[in-house]
Amino acid sequence: MDSKKLEIAILSTICYFDIFDYPLTLLEIWQWLWLDTNTEKQIELKDIKDILITSRYLNDRLKCSKGFYFLNSRDDIILTRLRRYALASNKNKIAKRGIEAIKFLPFIKLVGLCNNSGNNNIRDDSDIDLFIVTSKNRLFIARFLVTVLISLMRLRRHDQKIANRLCLSFYASEDDLDFSKIKIIDNDVYLIYWIVNLFPIYDRGSYDIFLKKNSWIKKYVPNYLSKYGSHWRRVDGTRSSKTTVRLLEYILDGWFGNKLEKTLKAIQFIKMSKNNKSLAKENDSRVIISDTMLKFHENDRRLMYQNMFINKLKEIVK
Repeated sequence: MDSKKLEIAILSTICYFDIFDYPLTLLEIWQWLWLDTNTEKQIELKDIKDILITSRYLNDRLKCSKGFYFLNSRDDIILTRLRRYALASNKNKIAKRGIEAIKFLPFIKLVGLCNNSGNNNIRDDSDIDLFIVTSKNRLFIARFLVTVLISLMRLRRHDQKIANRLCLSFYASEDDLDFSKIKIIDNDVYLIYWIVNLFPIYDRGSYDIFLKKNSWIKKYVPNYLSKYGSHWRRVDGTRSSKTTVRLLEYILDGWFGNKLEKTLKAIQFIKMSKNNKSLAKENDSRVIISDTMLKFHENDRRLMYQNMFINKLKEIVK
């Protein structure tokens, strides 16, 4: 890659995360480098480091302080990132508490932190976004059990109870994990970084499958790395949880499970269709109600972020 294209790629990456007041380290610039060039060729970390040092073009537009790179006149976002990281510790504990209980439920293949929860860039008054992958043909049983359990634990977001609550608005079956179909445009920058920053807390083998199904993002972020948390940010299955899950999945695997899935689907479809009647019919992917995916993002802001990103980059490049 020639130096000019690499300069634009670095600026693009920093511009996008600037929208969320998130300055980047050198390693993060490399890992999340945005290459809107339809190539999967990785860029060397050394090349990025060298050009950040030598490029007058970049030095006129970027600053570096305390190990973070950011746009000129944006020094304040360093403190913002550090404060939010500190706040995330408590929110991670809340998420783990809920997921420690979820791991005893059948048909849960993956529970991950998503959106800004995934990279610990989360405000004090915000909720905690979860993405849940379920077994094939058991989406509605899984959703019902998760909703009841998290509600009983008083951890579920609802009505005006938002801060430090778990947002259960995105489920997908293990046979429907290719998210290219829900892009709003080909280079849907928010969705691509959503996938990159998904942080698996509880995983029964579906995280690697999810990344493989979405390998199409490599042509935009070829350097991205999969995420595997240390024990303080991960929930592992125990002997008792694994035994409970196996037993429940055995009981609900046959005709009784099929009938229960059908019944719960019918009940939930009635309620979901009523609550999301207009949005579910829109020709976009804000709200998805299907046999294999449930996505309730009425305030889907991807297009807004896409425009913010494009406009900010144009201004900085100019």
